[in-house]
Amino acid sequence: MNTLVINKDDLRHNIEKIKEFSLKSGQDDNGNSLKVIAVVKANGYGLGIVEFTKFLIENGISSFAVSTKEEAISLREAGIKEEILMLSASSIKEDLKELVENDVILTLGSKEDAEAIESLGKDLGKEIKVHLKIDTGFGRYGFIYSKRDELIEIIKNLKHVKIEGTYTHFSVSFFNEKYTKLQFERFIDVIEVLKMNEIDPGILHVCNSAAFLKYPYMHLNAVRIGSAFLRKITV
Repeated sequence: MNTLVINKDDLRHNIEKIKEFSLKSGQDDNGNSLKVIAVVKANGYGLGIVEFTKFLIENGISSFAVSTKEEAISLREAGIKEEILMLSASSIKEDLKELVENDVILTLGSKEDAEAIESLGKDLGKEIKVHLKIDTGFGRYGFIYSKRDELIEIIKNLKHVKIEGTYTHFSVSFFNEKYTKLQFERFIDVIEVLKMNEIDPGILHVCNSAAFLKYPYMHLNAVRIGSAFLRKITV
C-alpha cells in the first residue's frame, strides 16, 4: 500500500510563503489585503479534508473552497465555522437548502441556478450569498463572457440573492500566458459591464495556484490556492 507522507514543517513553510507573497500585492481600493481562499477539494488533496483544513486554520487561513456538497457539509459537521465557498453549482433545491442552512456560499453560473436560488431565497425569506461564475474560455461551466446582456437581465431580476464575489477559472495558466491574459481581459470586461449596470460584483478572484505565482497583477481581491500548499515555494 502506498503512503502519502507530508512534513508539517514543510507545509507550514509553504503556507507562510504564500501569505508573504500575497502581502506583496498590497491593498485594494477599499484598503483590504489580498484574500487567500484555500481550495481543499479531493479530500484535501489526499491529506484528509478536515485535518488539512484545521491545519490551515491554525496557520492563519480563514477562507475555504470545496467542489461538492459532501465536502462542505463534512467541514461544518467537524465544527469548522470559517467561510466556505462551493465552487460547483446545483439547481437541486434540496441540496441548495442544505448548503444554505450550513452557511455555505453558493456558486451561481446559469439561468437555471439563478431561478433555483431565487426561489429558495423567497421560500426562506432571506438573501442567499453567492459568487458569480463567468466562463471566459474554460468551457466547463458559468455565464458565457460574451453573453453580457443575458447575464445582466438574469442578475437584475434577482431579489433574494446577495452577490459577494465574482470569479473565473483559467484553463492553462501553467503554460499558456497568451490565453491566460485573454481570459483575464474577458473577465475584466464583464466586471466593467456589471458595474456600468450598477451591479456590485463583490470580491474578484481569477488566480489558481499557478497564476498566483506567475501573474501578480491578476491577483485582484482574492486568490484560490490549492496545489501550491503542497509543493516547494521559493518566492
